[in-house]
Amino acid sequence: MTNLFRYVVMSVVGFASLTMSAANDQMDDSNHPVMYVRGSDIGANWGCYDDHRFTRDGDNYTITLPSINGKFKISSSEWTYNYGGATTDVVISASEIIDGIAYGQNLNANNLTDVTISFNLSLENGFDTFTPITFTVNGIAPQPSGISGTLPVLYINVKNADGSYNNEIIDKDLSHKNYFAGEYWLDLNGCEWMEAEGAKSIGSADAPLPLEIKARGNYTRIGFSKKPFKLKLAKKQNMLGLTPEKSKHYAILAHADDNKGYLRNFTGFNLGKRIGLPWTPGQQPIEVVINGDYRGLYFLTESIRIGDGRVPIIELDDNVSDPNLASGGYLIELDNYDEENQIRMEEKGQAPCYKDMLRITFDTPEIYSDLQYRFVKDQFTAMNDLIGENSDNLWGYMDLDDAVRYYIVEEIISHTESYHGSTYMFRDRGSDQKWHFSPLWDCGNGFNGSTNDFFYNNSPFGNTWIPSLRLNNKFNEKVKETWKWFMSNGYNGLTDDIDAYVSHIAAAAKADRKRWKDQPLPNSDVASPVVDNTDMEQRKSTVLNHLNDKINWLKSQFGDYTVGGPYNEPARDNTPAAALPPYVTGVEDVVADGNNTTPVYYNLQGMKVSTPAAGNIYIVARGENTTKELYR
Repeated sequence: MTNLFRYVVMSVVGFASLTMSAANDQMDDSNHPVMYVRGSDIGANWGCYDDHRFTRDGDNYTITLPSINGKFKISSSEWTYNYGGATTDVVISASEIIDGIAYGQNLNANNLTDVTISFNLSLENGFDTFTPITFTVNGIAPQPSGISGTLPVLYINVKNADGSYNNEIIDKDLSHKNYFAGEYWLDLNGCEWMEAEGAKSIGSADAPLPLEIKARGNYTRIGFSKKPFKLKLAKKQNMLGLTPEKSKHYAILAHADDNKGYLRNFTGFNLGKRIGLPWTPGQQPIEVVINGDYRGLYFLTESIRIGDGRVPIIELDDNVSDPNLASGGYLIELDNYDEENQIRMEEKGQAPCYKDMLRITFDTPEIYSDLQYRFVKDQFTAMNDLIGENSDNLWGYMDLDDAVRYYIVEEIISHTESYHGSTYMFRDRGSDQKWHFSPLWDCGNGFNGSTNDFFYNNSPFGNTWIPSLRLNNKFNEKVKETWKWFMSNGYNGLTDDIDAYVSHIAAAAKADRKRWKDQPLPNSDVASPVVDNTDMEQRKSTVLNHLNDKINWLKSQFGDYTVGGPYNEPARDNTPAAALPPYVTGVEDVVADGNNTTPVYYNLQGMKVSTPAAGNIYIVARGENTTKELYR
């Protein structure tokens, strides 16, 4: 049943008729209408009988009948509150959930036995024009209308205090990022290929588990009726075998704008894992039902966070002022939105291209002490000053190998918005640590660039630093070495992965289109319809052709990996890490013992050393001065 009928009926009936006076209706003690199953074979002249009266719990109405057959509707005594179907051919022959339409057509039961009927009638904002009506026949729970049946299904319920559904969570105009309390269960739904990967069902309709859910994203949150969400489970779970470690933190991404067959993130993440970036999120396709409403094809994704086997660094607390801890670990986002928890500076670099504001948004920790703020700002100021210089100085702050691998992935998928928001970097604690480009996230403009040029030459966005990085000889040399190794080894198999993925989600893509076709748009200046990916084979061909064309062109730029191999994985760059500033080693403004020529030695962790060992590097304090020296 398409949701289009909900709005057709509303326009035909008119809002006034949906809020008409109920003065003559039978009302219960809480001033809710008494509702009945009324029909030709249920009672003479479609009357109201106690045996066919619903019980009410909050806004939820329920009745169990030993049998029901023939035409019927659900209504109050004076037909003021009245639910039927969208058309006259709505035949209920088994357990299912249908669209109940205010003042709709007659329903038709086909010899149902042991049937429970339930629905929600909210009076808070007037009589609803639409409500799902659930028919449970012979104790068999129905699947919501629309599910393809080919993927696991994530069920989420968000309820008000009285037990009724809080449907703000699925409102097309939901724009805030506040958490809703809810419950969930994950039904593997007979998905054999995912079961083979270690996936299992979690919870059940009879025993749901608690969670919190909120809208996430920026443009995708306000631009589409199909929203992406962030999930926080009450208990750690390994969802669909994504990783060996359990976590409470996941996202369900809608990819409502991915007109490349939902292959943008899939391909980017697949390449990130293959090329060996420090950590790349796992993702599995699912179908989602919220408050009984089928929401379409989604992608259960590991959220970016430290711990739980994800970003591989030591977690650093908020507001840390201990110099021995302040060097890490940090997870930041190079952002394209102004935020409060952010460091901003003008982007530098030697490349003659558009340069946006450099926005360093705090991810973990979320709140910086003055010491943490100073350290991160100084680190990014140093890197920003060195971008584009044809020297090795930058590689004392930034890990060259991960910068190269991250770039190669973004270039292969022609991702025009890379390095412009949703670009993450991390640094672990210690004097020998550097900043790493990783993890990949949001490849939402993949395959938008040219197949015979570098993506940043065709981008409408500011691609932070990368055009200037391409002026560094050591970076470019490492790109060519890594390219030849990766393309002749790790890249192999991507096409097979894409083929399998498309076959797994093709039916759900059609179900998603049926759900969202012609649906009302959000009240937003950037509102857009959910994309149509029903022809997954055509979408796949578009992506594979783009990949093949881009790789053939890159062979002329980075080297023909099909000639002269085999190519081994390049050795990691051994440029020493830049020295930590004294204020994060605990030796800033240290005054030496005695006169200004008597040295006091500290190791690189800031601990005072009574007897220095030859061959080691120490921070040496003489009077008010500190230097970093090799002890001989």
